[in-house]
Amino acid sequence: MKRLALTFVFVLGSGISAHALSDKEAINQLKAINQAFTSIAAQATESVVTITTKRVEEPRSRRGRRMPDFFHQFQFPDQEERESSGIGSGIIMTSDGYVLTNNHVIEDADEITVIMSDNREYSAELVGRDALTDVAVVKIEGENLKEIQIGDSDNVQIGEWVLAVGAPLDLRSTVTSGIVSAIGRSLDIIGQELSVEDFIQVDAAINPGNSGGALVNLDSELIGVNTAIATRNRGFVGYGFAIPINLAKKVMDDIVAHGEVRRAYLGVGLRTVSAAEADAFGLGRPRGVLIETVFSDTPAEKADFRRGDIVLEIDGQLVNRPNHLQSIIARKHPGDVANFEVRRNDRTITLKATLGTIPKDGPVAAASDAEAQESSALGITVSDLTSETIEAFNLSADTKGVVVTRVDRGPGRDAGFRMGDVVISVRQKEMDKTIGSSTDFDSALEELKPGRAAFSVIRKMRNGEDRYLFLTPRIPE
Repeated sequence: MKRLALTFVFVLGSGISAHALSDKEAINQLKAINQAFTSIAAQATESVVTITTKRVEEPRSRRGRRMPDFFHQFQFPDQEERESSGIGSGIIMTSDGYVLTNNHVIEDADEITVIMSDNREYSAELVGRDALTDVAVVKIEGENLKEIQIGDSDNVQIGEWVLAVGAPLDLRSTVTSGIVSAIGRSLDIIGQELSVEDFIQVDAAINPGNSGGALVNLDSELIGVNTAIATRNRGFVGYGFAIPINLAKKVMDDIVAHGEVRRAYLGVGLRTVSAAEADAFGLGRPRGVLIETVFSDTPAEKADFRRGDIVLEIDGQLVNRPNHLQSIIARKHPGDVANFEVRRNDRTITLKATLGTIPKDGPVAAASDAEAQESSALGITVSDLTSETIEAFNLSADTKGVVVTRVDRGPGRDAGFRMGDVVISVRQKEMDKTIGSSTDFDSALEELKPGRAAFSVIRKMRNGEDRYLFLTPRIPE
């Protein structure tokens, strides 16, 4: 289906005229829009299914202890098995019966049933699931099923019309409409260290039971898997969230082909770039993603990534959010080569990394990170001057003091501290301390009197000049 292009003519002043639509013409345009929505809904509902689950809960009297075999022929009154049920939605991805849904829809289910839009029912088998993206795949034995048309979620734009299809509150084949209200949302709802969240936010009504259903565009293409809602009453309050189909499809393809997700891994800790850091690195405005940590023995370390680098692009794609970078990496496979455009100090360089596999024991921070000392009182993090930090911040080999490696909200940022500043001394009326290490810096902070003005002598990274920065520390008495 072609996208509808509507042109509106506004009349501004007496010198501009526009043809006014007749009642019939206006009604015909509305009918055309209406016909488009009904066509999209008809196509999408054929490919969206309802998923019901059953789970047998262990009787209370059996939990935590094993009963002798001869007791199994008898049953105490409270030993009846309890059965819980759940409902969600799914999407027919292939004509031979592979169905995409959310992990939380089928998690811990003993029985999975798929109900088609025409009320046919199939018993489904779990093919695999991925808790880190909340994606799961089940299989039904069917032929010539109506598979959905796949779109490209990388092209989704804020403001475009979308339809959400699913079984909210057990109301099967329900269609709601709205617009994309935001992209790239990270909600921290999956709640695991290496989880990937890069949700499309929509204002189409989504309620419990919609999970695993389809988010489609005006071309009847699947662009997302409806997953979550923002709510204070367990019902829809205007914000729903869908997993981008490009991410969900990659996870599904891995599960079908290998029985598990083969997710690429770079090995860095990330955060957004602040306005102060953008200024310090000469970026003009906050953009890119700051590498806060480089983990040991990882593709990032081997590719010469360094703490304080700012990633601007991956394979030509701009990145401005940590979760967006994670999502791009998660869509690649171990062994893939990725090209990164990186801002290091005041220059832009290109790094090439061969991506690896997530370590089973989790990432281990590089040794240089252990040398960092953070001050919650000032909101800055400093590190000892080592060969690594001197090279990373383009300092001279004879530099003394400690280098600022992070600036958060607090008196330090307000006073003008920037990443790459070198702190030489900390002074107050009651004390004057030369800083030679992060331990000296930490000790000086402990001696500062709260509520009284203090200043630090710093050497700016880019021009080498010494400056005084005045601040009032907020240190608990």
